[in-house]
Amino acid sequence: MSFPRIVMGAGAIAGLAGELSALGIRRPLLLSDTGLARAGHLDRVSALIQGPCEMFSGIPENPTSAGVEAAAERFAAGACDAVVALGGGSVIDTGKLLAVIAAQGGVPGDYLGRPGKVKSAMPIVVIPTTAGTGSDSSPDAGIHPDAHSLSSGITSRHVVPRLALCDPELTATLPASLTAATGLDAISHCMEGYLAIGDNPLADVLALDGLSRAWRFIENATNDGSDLRARGHMMLAAFEGGIAIAKGLGPAHAIAISCGDQGLHHGRLSALGLLAMMDFMLVKQPAKMGALAVALNIPDPSDIADALRGLMRRLGLPLTLAEIGYRIGSLDRLAQLCAESHFNMTTPFSPDQAEYREMLSSIL
Repeated sequence: MSFPRIVMGAGAIAGLAGELSALGIRRPLLLSDTGLARAGHLDRVSALIQGPCEMFSGIPENPTSAGVEAAAERFAAGACDAVVALGGGSVIDTGKLLAVIAAQGGVPGDYLGRPGKVKSAMPIVVIPTTAGTGSDSSPDAGIHPDAHSLSSGITSRHVVPRLALCDPELTATLPASLTAATGLDAISHCMEGYLAIGDNPLADVLALDGLSRAWRFIENATNDGSDLRARGHMMLAAFEGGIAIAKGLGPAHAIAISCGDQGLHHGRLSALGLLAMMDFMLVKQPAKMGALAVALNIPDPSDIADALRGLMRRLGLPLTLAEIGYRIGSLDRLAQLCAESHFNMTTPFSPDQAEYREMLSSIL
């Protein structure tokens, strides 16, 4: 398991120039999105680089192959030597695949779903502006071939960032709805990372600590964007969740990714996936569910689902697929997609199509 160097705390980005110099980075591509550019964050960070850099802010809300290709063209044209990804999971995931293409050549389709093809990558530095995906610490990146397709991805130690500058001040202007949705994504990573198969005590400890932090601080962070203490705890929880999912994920993410072809927010879908899988996990993994209950300060593991539902309701998050706006064509086909998901390879039990149909029916 690889880890980035992490610099965390209010004002952390002030040391960006020194950190880039220590890594030998001389001309990075500063990657971001239009919203952060409008908010002034792109100009602020580019000034902190204190040297030449290229900038590209055309990353869409859900990362696409076209976005990766456009960024790769800018990287090559500017003779860049590293990627600095400023943004949420979409920007960071784009930066990871861009770094691979910049090092090895080719196009996104050469690598998506083919992690064995990733042999190297240009240096990646990340400055997260959300607290949820954990992409700042994980070996994973998910990219949609286009805006209306299911995402595919890569997993490789080569795309673990060299450096993560986690500054909660950059999340202070994140809207409450996105703070809540990304925070639920962090909770889903901590839960499923802990439940995943494999013997990794360090990842398990981080998963439980991240879960406890996120559960305690997500409401404060959502209700008061200026609460940098709560924002900081959420950033740390998301970082820990990103490490935890190196073990793998499970049914919640099989559901979220299978429903990811209609442009809906991944964090909201992941939260619904968690609700759907709880009854099954209570039967299949009672001891681990007990540990999750302790981390959540909930006396009985059977109450986790109700507690999660209550948290989502207080945060204003949807509790059903219908409420989130997902249009189901064939429930059986959707259940089949979930059953075929690669996330079932790391879950403590591999649900079949009928079991996924039951899970999906519980959140319709």
